[in-house]
Formats: sequence, C-alpha cells, structure tokens
Amino acid sequence: MQRSLEVLCGSDTGHDTNRHLRNHKLMIMQKTILFGLITVGILAFGCGGPAVKKTDKSSAAEAIVRTEPAGDAAAGEVLYRTCAVCHGQQAEGMKTLNAPALAGQEPWYLRMQLGNFRNDRRGVHQKDVFGAQMRPMANVLADDAAISDVIAYIGSLPASTLERSVDGDIANGKNYYNMICGACHGPGAAGIESLHSPRLTGLQDWYLERQLINFRDSIRGTAPGDTFGAQMQQIAQSIPDDRTVKDVVAYLGSLQKKDR
Repeated sequence: MQRSLEVLCGSDTGHDTNRHLRNHKLMIMQKTILFGLITVGILAFGCGGPAVKKTDKSSAAEAIVRTEPAGDAAAGEVLYRTCAVCHGQQAEGMKTLNAPALAGQEPWYLRMQLGNFRNDRRGVHQKDVFGAQMRPMANVLADDAAISDVIAYIGSLPASTLERSVDGDIANGKNYYNMICGACHGPGAAGIESLHSPRLTGLQDWYLERQLINFRDSIRGTAPGDTFGAQMQQIAQSIPDDRTVKDVVAYLGSLQKKDR
C-alpha cells in the first residue's frame, strides 16, 4: 500500500520540500483510507440493530433515534428559555458567550450532542472550558420527552444569517475539504446522517474553527464512549496547521449563502 500511495502522490525524492509535501499527502491518504475502513465496519455491524425508541442517560448517545415522537414545540419553547440565555432567543448563537447557533441543525445531531454532554462524553477535558459549561445545562432537561420538545422548538426557528469572521484562502480550503472532509460531510457540507456526520453550514465560523482545533488537539473526541467524535479526532490529526484550519473554515463560510 505504501508504494501505491507513493505513486499516487508522486515521487520527488530529490527535493526536501517536495519530499515533505509527499509525506504529508501520504499521511493524509493513509488516515483517510483507515477512516474509510472504520466507517464501513460501523455501517456493516453497528447500524443493523432495531431502531431505538428511547434514550436515557445510560443509553448510547450516538444512536440515531428514527422512531421517537417529534416532540411538542410549545412545551419546548418554555424549556428553551434556559437555553436562550446563551444561545439566543432565536437559537442564533452568541459569540460573546461562546454559544453556537442551534437553529437549522439536524435534530438527530442535537440529540446526539445533548446525550454526549449528559453522559460525560463531551466537555470533560480540562481545556474544554466552554464544553464544561454546557454539561450541567444539558442535565437541566429531565428526560427524553423534554429533549424532544426542545429539539422540536429549535426546529421551528428560522436559520440565522451568519457573519463571517475568519479569514482564509477559500480555494485552498475547498481543495482540502474535498480531499478530506467531503467524503463524510457531503457535497456542500450538508452532512450525511448515515455516517453520523453533521451539516457544517449554518454554524458560525469561529465555532467551527474552535471545534476543529479541539478535535485536532485531542480536547474533543477522546472521552470514553464518544465513538463518532473519536473518528473525527483521528481525521483532524491530519490538519497540518492553524492556517489550514482557517482555510477550511473560510470555505465553509462561503457556502452559507448557497445553503439558504
């Protein structure tokens, strides 16, 4: 496999710079192939069980709940008042409080992440200050019915217009996204539920930047039980530097208007 990858990436052994670029490409392709094998295994063996109808604090937060009632948006509006303090009245997010937009995000992903916070699968790393703030707030929701109600209310809100604040090379970010991210997050970063990969449009660029860095630096995706976060953490390891993070985020920001 190593020799085949060398052929794909080119062989410029006479120049140190080219050798470095070639080695980086090899690393990225090897990680991508490994992730592909892991994903195939999950799809083959991890998604064949019966649909989950109810999740509680001891259940797997990663399970996609396909048969659970949609929830009562009116009841969710009352419960959301606690969330609105940080995430905004319209779930538009607040940068000053480091709280991302929730409106427009998929219900299954909101449920998964609430489960991760409630089950100590996210926000447990000592450097994840803002994730740690979210953990007790997620536990304010008493049960699955409350979670479903809040998600139903968030789903009734319009997606917000997001301002771009991260500068980067959009063309370079697009190339990197298509090479590494697109296989799971899909064309246009719309997300692929069957791969447990959320949409990336509709989120503030400052939040995306922080989460990519958290994954890359093993601040997120390393807690026991965070299966899909761990997969993302492995892929993020191939991001070479902060400049590339900004480029990818800038590209995702360029998709925001197209997504609406």
